[in-house]
Amino acid sequence: MPTSAEASYVVESCLEDLRIDGRSRNEYRPYTVTNGQSSSTAAQAQAPSFILSNGSSRVHLPGSTTEVVCSVKADLVHPSPSKPNEGMIELNVDLSLCGGGGSVIGVSSSVGAAGQSQRRQQREEESQIASLLQRLVLPHALNYEKLAVWPGKYVWRLAVDLVILRCDGCVLDTSSIALREALRNTKLPKVQAVMDGKESNEGSSKNDLVVDGDFSKARSPAGADECPLVVTVSVLSEPFSITEAEPRRRRSVTIIDARTEEEACASSRICVSADPTGMICGVHTLGGSGTDECIGDGSSIPLAMLNDVIGAAGSASENLFNLTKKTFSTNGDGYGFLLRSPFLVQ
Repeated sequence: MPTSAEASYVVESCLEDLRIDGRSRNEYRPYTVTNGQSSSTAAQAQAPSFILSNGSSRVHLPGSTTEVVCSVKADLVHPSPSKPNEGMIELNVDLSLCGGGGSVIGVSSSVGAAGQSQRRQQREEESQIASLLQRLVLPHALNYEKLAVWPGKYVWRLAVDLVILRCDGCVLDTSSIALREALRNTKLPKVQAVMDGKESNEGSSKNDLVVDGDFSKARSPAGADECPLVVTVSVLSEPFSITEAEPRRRRSVTIIDARTEEEACASSRICVSADPTGMICGVHTLGGSGTDECIGDGSSIPLAMLNDVIGAAGSASENLFNLTKKTFSTNGDGYGFLLRSPFLVQ
């Protein structure tokens, strides 16, 4: 947790639109997005970046302050009885390599905390990140009906693994970028239902599936290009002054892509998911990570700031989609390209 002086410095910098790393309040850091798609217009598609994966992606920042890797594996399974004509996505989030500290639930690890307490907090953060992505992104990530190979009998199940290697704030937004790009990179083989002509014990012919091994016929899941991204708008307010005779309205400011120090000084955070057309898919509010002594009053924000929050989320989502297009890099060298930079496994 930052001290009162540190929190005041961070908030004052944001209020002056000059943040501690030199960015403006609505400016993203220079993320680099990598996956296995090919920039070639040839009909022959490239293989997925990670072996044993149908799709993958990596999002990182210069200096390795943030590293997120996402892998998608596809299986043919029987559908859920409640949704027999739709495929499914199963999401797993892993914070073990970065030791937790995702700052999503507003709790930071204490240096002398016991190992069991740290593991419990890590599981809580993983669960919170997964829950928010399931609520804000997954319902609009794909066309689930198109994942049905044989409606009522066989559908595609996409197992998504998000591994957060390092994080310097804004873990939810970065994870949504990795998730979207991995789904766009995913290739599903062509599958056909066939009849073998043999009579089963029930007196009907046995049905089966044939998976085409020609990778050039594999296709991305329908709707992946419309997958939304999450924008987290952090609200920072002036700290209370104990020397003031009577309370006054404190100045507040909204920022996007907050670093760890800025998240710790936020009084509230609003997570907004938006698709490429600018439509809002979901909104969720999170409490701040700081204490009342440093910043103020829990997760409340001034009513007059709602327009600022909406405006910041709208412009930031548009900039974020443009950012992923500009920083998108392709891979023709196989899965090794994603691991070419040195990874520290602790």
